[in-house]
Amino acid sequence: MMKKISTFILCLGFGLAFAQTQETKTQPTEDHSRNENIPEQSKPSEYPGGISAFMRDVTQKINSNRIKGPKGKARSNAKFSVNAKGEIETIIVTGENESLNHEVERAMKSMKTKWTPGEYKGHPALIWFTVPFTINFE
Repeated sequence: MMKKISTFILCLGFGLAFAQTQETKTQPTEDHSRNENIPEQSKPSEYPGGISAFMRDVTQKINSNRIKGPKGKARSNAKFSVNAKGEIETIIVTGENESLNHEVERAMKSMKTKWTPGEYKGHPALIWFTVPFTINFE
């Protein structure tokens, strides 16, 4: 029994001794993430009042009577582009509930408010957005 305890303590001692690692610290190189010499390359499109105002306006145009589905939540994601003129150009709506997808797309196409166009390298550019929509059926 004593031999087993001695062997166990010896193995434990070797395990602790050889398990030690040395931590080496290196000096961080120059941080380029906020380099003052590089101009900002792009600026996103802006809806008057912000993205929350856009979501509110789209939600107000959605007719919930056109949406069918079982009880519970239905989700859709709308991916759309805002062109250099500030207009919504391409709309792609995905989700499991087809009636919600069609209604979100219809509501977004009916939006007439222009966006402030986004910029890339100082020129108006096409900018993509993705926004989620969720509806609860009771």
